[in-house]
Amino acid sequence: MTAYIILGIVLGLPLLLGIIFRVNSSYLFFSMLAGELLARYFSDDTELVTRLVTRQESVLVYSELALLVVPVVLTAIFLRKTLSKGKLFFYIIPFLITGFVLAAFALPLLPEALQQEVRSVHAGQRLLESSEAIVGAVVFIQLITLWVMSRSHEHGKKR
Repeated sequence: MTAYIILGIVLGLPLLLGIIFRVNSSYLFFSMLAGELLARYFSDDTELVTRLVTRQESVLVYSELALLVVPVVLTAIFLRKTLSKGKLFFYIIPFLITGFVLAAFALPLLPEALQQEVRSVHAGQRLLESSEAIVGAVVFIQLITLWVMSRSHEHGKKR
């Protein structure tokens, strides 16, 4: 049961943030990529600061995960209402796809016990095993979405 809750939170976070804050899925996606870079290159520094502030070992395992998720949440807050209500329906699929990449990045950062629990569920096992393919496919889809959905409709008109 815990595995389904973890999967639901990780997969649904971009959808929830996108709908509540009406933010473009491309912004969420690229902020998630920025969070992945932060988690990859600054996790040791974050762990050191967390160790100095909290002195609790249980919090340390989530510092890298926080580096991944915080930019996504802050982007949703700061760029709220960058998506019109009329276009929101068209972005549901990109939000869900962004959730798959978030899962591919976040699930390996969980403590080993939680990873094993997620791995015990078929969907969780598939997500953990195919994270590279998911990331590659979704980057391509997000780029296409960005290029197609963000085109200006004022071609040929003087501004």
